[in-house]
Amino acid sequence: MSSAIEDYLKRIKRYTPLDVLSVKDETLSVKMPRGDVLKREGARIAAKLKDGDYIISLTDSGEGFTSHKFSEKIERILAGTGITARRIVFIVGGAYGLDEDIIARSNISLSLSKMTLPHELARLVLAEQIYRAFTIMRSEPYSH
Repeated sequence: MSSAIEDYLKRIKRYTPLDVLSVKDETLSVKMPRGDVLKREGARIAAKLKDGDYIISLTDSGEGFTSHKFSEKIERILAGTGITARRIVFIVGGAYGLDEDIIARSNISLSLSKMTLPHELARLVLAEQIYRAFTIMRSEPYSH
């Protein structure tokens, strides 16, 4: 799956600069309950965010978009139409999701599906949809 993600990331780089940042996953244990895991991961995520970022967090309860509406949203953000952002940041949580503070800091909570997806699969679907969004913006054949 990671090779498919890498392929889409390479394709996206043809349209826009792209960085992928990761944070270390915490391990759930008796000594570290889920809430503490999320807080620790959330703190590491927050440390990578910058003022002016347009933050899109992936959650299973977030807003759903069609591919065309998602493309329009990204295009408006990039064009600065009513939105000023230094960069668009997509946040995919770990195995236990995202800390509520990260979700609250987000401009959008995005759902790729009403079903919960493993984070690696969510990363693949997100990368493909970002690539598709750029092909839609440019009316390229991939998006048909």
